[in-house]
Amino acid sequence: MRVLLDEHFSFQIALLLRDRSLDVEAIVERDDLPEAPDSKVMEVAAREQRAVVTNNIKDFRPLAAERLASGQGHAGLILVPANRSRNRAATGALTDAIEALMRAHPDGIADAEHWLAPAA
Repeated sequence: MRVLLDEHFSFQIALLLRDRSLDVEAIVERDDLPEAPDSKVMEVAAREQRAVVTNNIKDFRPLAAERLASGQGHAGLILVPANRSRNRAATGALTDAIEALMRAHPDGIADAEHWLAPAA
């Protein structure tokens, strides 16, 4: 599985996951996507076959549904609940959760969504 972290997530998560031999990019690291509309993020992620990790559920779920309805499809959504902490102290736990999902689905999650469990 290949992953693109939405702009709300630290590039540190991408670095940690790459250190674990996983294919992860963060929007904040790229020249073409910072401050891009969510529709462009979905388009680029689909083209690159990267599932989008986001907590912007209200915008990305409808975009994914529109792509499916139009026959375009998408590379998947990894949804992070709003009540899951995203501060520095929680970076390790979030990184571990993303890694576990990526390893459980090495061939990707095309046209599907997966929720990360709320942090305990």
